[in-house]
Amino acid sequence: MTGTRILFVDDEPKILEGLRHRLHRQRNKWHMLFVQSGPAALDVLAREPIDVIVSDMRMPEMDGATLLKKVQELHPRVVRIVLSGHAELETALRAVPVAHQFLSKPCEPGVLENVVERACNLQSLVNEDAVKRTVGRIESLPALPRVYSRLMTVLANETATGEEVAAILKQDMALCAKVLQIVNSAFFGLARSISKVEEAVTYLGFTAIKQIVLAVEVFRDSPAPAQPRLGPDALQRHSLLVAGFASTLFKGRKEKEEAFVAGLLHDIGKLVLAVKLPEHLAKVFAEMDRAPCPMSVAEKTVWGVTHAEVGAYLLGLWGLPYPMIEAVANHHEPRRVDSNEFGILAATHIADGLINDELHALAPQSERHGASMDVAYLEKLGLTDKIEGWRELAHAYVSAHGQLS
Repeated sequence: MTGTRILFVDDEPKILEGLRHRLHRQRNKWHMLFVQSGPAALDVLAREPIDVIVSDMRMPEMDGATLLKKVQELHPRVVRIVLSGHAELETALRAVPVAHQFLSKPCEPGVLENVVERACNLQSLVNEDAVKRTVGRIESLPALPRVYSRLMTVLANETATGEEVAAILKQDMALCAKVLQIVNSAFFGLARSISKVEEAVTYLGFTAIKQIVLAVEVFRDSPAPAQPRLGPDALQRHSLLVAGFASTLFKGRKEKEEAFVAGLLHDIGKLVLAVKLPEHLAKVFAEMDRAPCPMSVAEKTVWGVTHAEVGAYLLGLWGLPYPMIEAVANHHEPRRVDSNEFGILAATHIADGLINDELHALAPQSERHGASMDVAYLEKLGLTDKIEGWRELAHAYVSAHGQLS
């Protein structure tokens, strides 16, 4: 059987029949199966390959969170989607570690179809089975302990402001990504995507933020990276510098915030690989030793995929806004995107290249992981006359902010 294989799970026969009728037009490209319980779903998964599972949350015998946890453990490559009519925060948070996407009943026409299509398209970003399996198992990414401590201290203060909470979240890529994932989930019924951290904090409120941080259990699954050549402090410093500099390339507040978040998350794939696939990174660094080159080039040589695609794959499963996913996926190879305008992707690529140059100039003896800017890409966008000015600005920015802690 060809096409995307999707398993729908709901204890209400009428719901399943409604889905079967509604999705009938997809039958030529989707192979759909419908079952009424978690155990029945696990039986199907044991017998045949499934690409996507869409499950209700509240079911007798085995609820959706329990089912998806088992799917995560036994079949980590399966994309896990919750489709539930119960949108309480407690329910949403219980599903956070095990669901890639959240959809609420009744689902608007086309939304379910679009989410499933998007989830399947993300699979093509990564062609390495080990990476798909690893990303599929991830519940939470490591967060720096001091950032977590600062956040909890501020949240305990009754006079704390949303700006203070957002400022701390923006110091850590993992917590920032998780908050944006949750606020953009359909459990909260927003009519548009939120990409501003301050707006997410305002919408969710401090109590929810505290619950979210506790729910992701940042310390439980966050060992120090087994690959010592990719330390979290250096990665965090680089990401913050790229985020801050990328935001200076725009004048509008919305563009500034989106560029900041894209810059903050652009290397989140490195964090995933350092903690989850250290043996793969060891091969990458061995290739860099053999033939000195940027890390992304060595990754392509060794296993055909880079940390950029890994990070984008994860953020896409989490449901972050597409422009950010596009920027993360292509920040080393922006010419893969057919666009002639200056946007978040261009800003992330420029900031990453210039910050890499500046940090390497400050410590020439240190190992260089990142690439420089793609001048041919900038020429295509008609931006070559701005390069020297941006280089001067990057030098000033790193001089002023390079000692970020």
